[in-house]
Amino acid sequence: MQKNHFNKQEMAKWMKLTLVKGVGPKRLQQLFSHFDSIDAIFSAKAEDLLRTGVMTQDMVENFEKLKAASDEKFESTIDFCASNGIMMVSLVEKKYPARLLGAGSPPCTLFLSGDASLLNSPKTFAVVGARAANDAAMKFAYDSVQQLANAGFVVVSGGAKGIDTQAHRSALDANGKTMVVMGTGFSYFYPEENRRLFEEIRKKGLLISEHLPNFPGDRISFLQRNRITSGLSDGLLFCASESLKSGTATQVKIAHSQKKPLFCPAMDMGISPNTGIQDAIAEYGVRQIRKADEIIAALEKKLEKEKAKVIIWG
Repeated sequence: MQKNHFNKQEMAKWMKLTLVKGVGPKRLQQLFSHFDSIDAIFSAKAEDLLRTGVMTQDMVENFEKLKAASDEKFESTIDFCASNGIMMVSLVEKKYPARLLGAGSPPCTLFLSGDASLLNSPKTFAVVGARAANDAAMKFAYDSVQQLANAGFVVVSGGAKGIDTQAHRSALDANGKTMVVMGTGFSYFYPEENRRLFEEIRKKGLLISEHLPNFPGDRISFLQRNRITSGLSDGLLFCASESLKSGTATQVKIAHSQKKPLFCPAMDMGISPNTGIQDAIAEYGVRQIRKADEIIAALEKKLEKEKAKVIIWG
């Protein structure tokens, strides 16, 4: 694995490497277990790459074509990021958050704007929910985030209308820290009406994207970001959800697959919509709570158990 941040030329090479068809995050990590730098990979002969067992013949041929391509468009993107305060972090660099590496299908490259140190905060928690949530759900989200922020948690959400916006706003109001995982590149803010909120978070928190700055977003990208939102977090609180087919419910499913602790408001609190919450309780055994203090206590108890295991087996 790389220990230092890529320079401009190395990052351009990295961007080319990530475009090799069939070479995803797992193969990229495997390549860097055979070669000690991006330059070594680019200098390797075709037979050396094949000998690793990481690349197939088709991948090597595709890689050779990409190596011969001009660096201009890649360096142009890097220059744009540098001039606009956007940090690029590759999967194999030391600054890449350890949490994401084990979260399943980690992004090959992260684009960051704001306080990048928040990625490695000791306590982070995701708070998400429906765009069209009722007042009870909005209050529950706001109050929960206040408690989490006051307990030192960095709050992660997706910047969408409704519960996501409420979560970010509550964290800022509590003078806490918050991170937005975007489904677009940094040249596009979605929803547009949250532009001022995003700009405030850029100054006081962190904006995160896995997409090139000029990517406008699509349905798939807004679903894919869910693995990052929960992947960066110690657990997930979802405050309102229409059904198990909604975007929020997809987030819950992904968080469950990542073995994250899942929490939701108690069913008698008047939260709406709540069909997805009912389904998730039945499907995943999500824990119902009334206040975020219950989340904090549960996570502290979990941490104590993990420390005890280390003492016993260490």
